[in-house]
Amino acid sequence: MTRQTSDTEKKLAILDATLRLIRNNGFHNAPMSQVAKEAGVGTGTIYHHFVSKESIIAALYAQQKELMGRALMRGDKPGDNYRERFFRFWMNLYKHFVNHPDGFLFLEQYSNSPYITGSTRQDNEHFYAPVVAFITQGVKNGILRNMDPELLVALIYGNITTCVKLHLSGQIKMNPARLKQAAQATWDGVKID
Repeated sequence: MTRQTSDTEKKLAILDATLRLIRNNGFHNAPMSQVAKEAGVGTGTIYHHFVSKESIIAALYAQQKELMGRALMRGDKPGDNYRERFFRFWMNLYKHFVNHPDGFLFLEQYSNSPYITGSTRQDNEHFYAPVVAFITQGVKNGILRNMDPELLVALIYGNITTCVKLHLSGQIKMNPARLKQAAQATWDGVKID
């Protein structure tokens, strides 16, 4: 095993351990000593890769946003019908979050916490910029409602995350028929009549 591979594996172990601890205990109850123990590394190793707990959390946010961005674009075909692409993006994000609940819950918690900075948000926008451009193009082409694209993205994202939360909590079993209804309701809410 090369040193670079070993360093990469240790860094990923630290991020994974932090993700689990934050999910189970929250931000405040995930001290560096516990992260080190959970990751199977020494506390000094953590400081070799990260300058602080805040930098670990910021790196974890970037990692989760990158994974989300990749999931969104899975199977995208720019030549496809706009509506088909919209539904693909919707389903891709829903499935990603359901299959990665720790990452989803972390993003929800961190994005709505006082710990996140404007620069952290801005530094990670490029991961989902293609979908924002897709929504913007839909507005410009008269397919989607003439609204601020950022607001449209937030509304669509909110519908998806609500369905994810309903599924993860067990309140509603999100079977294929319900997923199709939810995606259709989102589409109906943002498209031009």
